[in-house]
Parts: sequence; C-alpha cells; structure tokens
Amino acid sequence: MNLLEYGELAVKHALELGADEAEAFLTQGREIDVKAEANELKLATSHAKDGIGIRVFSNRGLGFASVNSLNEQEIKEAARAAVSLSKASPKDEHNVLPGPEPVAPIQGLYDDQSEKLGLDDAISSIEEMLSAARGHDSRVMVDSAAFDATIERRAIFNSRGIKAEEHSSLLSYFIMGMARDGEEVSSFNYRFDATRKVSEINVKQTAIDFARSVVDSLGAEKGESFVGTVILSPSAVLEFMIQPVLWALNANNVQKGMSRWAGMIDKEVVSPMLTMEDNGRIEGGAGSESFDREGLPHTRSILIEDGILQTYLHNSYTACKDGRHSTGHASGGTRTVPGIGPTNLLIKPGQTGKDDLISGVKRGILVTRFSGFPEPVSGDISGAVKGGFLIEDGKLTRPLIETMISGNLFELLAKVSGLSSETERIGTLVSPHIRIEDVSITGG
Repeated sequence: MNLLEYGELAVKHALELGADEAEAFLTQGREIDVKAEANELKLATSHAKDGIGIRVFSNRGLGFASVNSLNEQEIKEAARAAVSLSKASPKDEHNVLPGPEPVAPIQGLYDDQSEKLGLDDAISSIEEMLSAARGHDSRVMVDSAAFDATIERRAIFNSRGIKAEEHSSLLSYFIMGMARDGEEVSSFNYRFDATRKVSEINVKQTAIDFARSVVDSLGAEKGESFVGTVILSPSAVLEFMIQPVLWALNANNVQKGMSRWAGMIDKEVVSPMLTMEDNGRIEGGAGSESFDREGLPHTRSILIEDGILQTYLHNSYTACKDGRHSTGHASGGTRTVPGIGPTNLLIKPGQTGKDDLISGVKRGILVTRFSGFPEPVSGDISGAVKGGFLIEDGKLTRPLIETMISGNLFELLAKVSGLSSETERIGTLVSPHIRIEDVSITGG
C-alpha cells in the first residue's frame, strides 16, 4: 500500500472502534547522518524514517499513539491505543479536525538526484569540509561538523476529507570551531547551509567562510563597558531575537497569558522599521511545505508590518479557541500531536548598505555570534558576544572577547535604527543586519 492507503486504514479502524474523528500523519523515507568531531570523522549512519501518528477524538477527548513502522498490524494496534486514550480523556470543545482546503504543490522541494545520494557521498562531503577549512589556514580547529540528508514522503489523511501527500529532499550541513595561534585562541563560530538540490551542495564554500570568520577574530581583546549601538549580523539576529519573537507570536502562549504581545493585534510592538513575514510557499525554501501538520495549505502571512502586529501563529486548536481560522502553522511529525511553528521567516531589508550602517556608528559593536538565554515571557536577555568587533568612528577596529550584552529584547526592538539592504539566509531565516541603539554593553 502507499502512504495514503495506510492512512486510510488507520482512520477507518479508529472510527470502527468508536472514535468520532480520526487523523493519520505519515512519513516514509530515509535519513543519512554523518558527524565529525575534533577534526576527525566520528559517526556515519543511514536509517529509515517510516512512521505514523494517529490522533483521534471521542466526545472531544484526545487520544494519540504512534509507531515507527508501516506494518498493518502495528498501525491497527496504535489506532486501538489512541481510541482507548481518547475515551478516557477529558472533553475539550476545542478539539477539532480541519476540513479539506485546496493545496497547491510547491516547486523545488524534491530532487530525484537525492535518491542516488549514499552514505559514502555524505562522508565525502564531511571530509571536504574538514579539508577546506584546514586548507584555508592551518590555525583553524574544527570542533564539530555534520552533514544530514533527509529524503521522504509525508502524507495526511483524516475523517473530514483531508487527503494530501508530498515528496521532499533536504540536505543540510554545518561546521563549527575556532582558530588557534600559539596561546591565542579565537572566538568560536560556525557556518550552516541547507538546500533541496544535490547540485547546490557547496560544503567547500561553507567551510571556507567559517575558516575566514574564526581567523579574522584572532587577536581579540577585552571590550569596554558603555551604552551604545549594536549591529546584529543575520546569524546574531537568529540567536538574539528570533526565539522570543516566535514565543510571543505563538497563539498557544498568547491564550495562556505567557506572551508579551497578548492582546496587541493592530498595535505597535516593535520599531516601525521592522516588517516580518512567514512564507511557507517559497520555491525550494528550506522551511517550505505545501501543507502543514494538519493538512491545511501553507500561505504567506504578514506577522508584523511597519512595527504593527498583524497576526499570531495558529493551528486548528488555538484557532477554534479564538473563533477564527487556522493560519496553517500546525507543526510536528509522527511522534507528537500538532504544535505551532513557523516555516520560512523573512525580515524585510532596508535601503542602507551594511558598510553604511557601520560607518554611521560613533561607538558600538558588530555582533557576528551571540550566546545567551533570552527569557521568552519577559524578554529579559543577557549573553556573551562570542564573535564581534568594536566600532569606533564608523570603522571596525578590533575583534572582541569577554563582552556581554544585556537588556530587554522587546524594549530593544523598539530602538531599531537601521536595516541593511543586503540579506543572508540562515537556515529558514532570511534577515538583514539590524542596528539597535542604547544597548548596555559590558566589557570583561
């Protein structure tokens, strides 16, 4: 049987056992995972990614069970377990399954050449990364590197008429480490990339970009304490602000009173310079899918426009609670019930070149890597600049170590003073450099 037939089997069996509604989410494929540590290959695995998650409602009580195979008997046993759980679960009026909506395919999500990709190819990619990084400069030390290939079909079938299937390939890789020159050690840094196409894999350039970044940070000195301007690189944007922003946009957190932006739709929440969207329909996008975890179509959603909050991210449960339609942001896999998550996040660029952003700063720092633990509810943040440069009179003067940034993220986002016209893609985020004023900077 194909995936949809397995899904139909699971749903039919759950209904026969007394469930009111049933849903089956399925995957079938394989994953290749290769890792390196301390400049050496450490792990290489290839395994199947078959599985099914069965969600059922009985008198609005929820039951869920999953199994990591597509065996008919095991699927039936999982359906039975889900139904039993649902009958013992408390009633929740918001437990609903969505009905069918048109789902248009997205180009560029699957490359048939990925079917030929084997473990030897992944190992060669890791070896090429290590060789390119060390070949660029012998002072480069690779702490870890990885190459992951996932080629799979995903499908969903529910009792309300949703029936969808999609084939995809995703090839991702990263490299992390530092440079050492005698007793002098650079800041840690990393580079990451992902593509849907085998022909677009470029581990060599990723490794060279990483090597350049760590060599450039040799000679770092302790910073000084002052209140000034911070420019976040796209990587630092991801590390500094995306987690708390997504937390605040998550409708489940809003409904539980755990979001700073609860009740703020159509109100200004950040600087008018900021516009952010989530677009799950970008051709070949690393986060693109034609349908979400519940089978609803992904769309382009404007989250923040000119600083004004436009919408929260919803799945069917939170949408039912708010008396509205899901935004198509149900997330997850076969092992859990649907959560809420983004697809491809895009921050609208500005009209100023990155170099001009820097030249306009009297005193500040450029942050290329940030390590901290932002508190998502309050927005309080304190962390270390793991990669950065001091800016004096509009010029980058020296790399920094032992420098801290602290403040409240939501207050800082109201102080954005510039966005670069250039953008970079970091995984599923596309972002410009972002300049923020009046940031508390503490030197070691």
